[in-house]
Amino acid sequence: MKKIKLFLASSIREFKDERNFIGDCIRKIQDEVIDYGIRINLFECEFFDNSISKNGRKQDEYIKELIDTDIFIALIGKTVGEFTLEEYNNAKKYNVPHIYCIFKSSVSHDEKVENLSVDLKNNNYAKFTYTTWDELEFVITKIVKELV
Repeated sequence: MKKIKLFLASSIREFKDERNFIGDCIRKIQDEVIDYGIRINLFECEFFDNSISKNGRKQDEYIKELIDTDIFIALIGKTVGEFTLEEYNNAKKYNVPHIYCIFKSSVSHDEKVENLSVDLKNNNYAKFTYTTWDELEFVITKIVKELV
């Protein structure tokens, strides 16, 4: 069975609804591709043991998940949170094969977001935008189905 690991990064509070929605999208796609021997494993910190780490920062455990990730997706809103930026930089460091950032276009973006946009362009990573749920579903489906 072919396994595809997807790491979803974002501000948990700002993107709670979007994270749940993306999980639903991934499950729908999974239902379509399982008969073809493809399994999509979605990593979301919500489903990871959030107790205090014995070996240091909890964030370090999340970063370990990036090492063998196939797809890294970051949701970007008004700003880029410290942990989301750390996860993005580690996705680059560990050469995650597919790095995408999806920007919420209905909000104004700060300088951190603009800097991230420049970095995406300089590294030839894909940038998508969305306003509606339908647009977000289209982007997620496009990203995942390119690899299955």
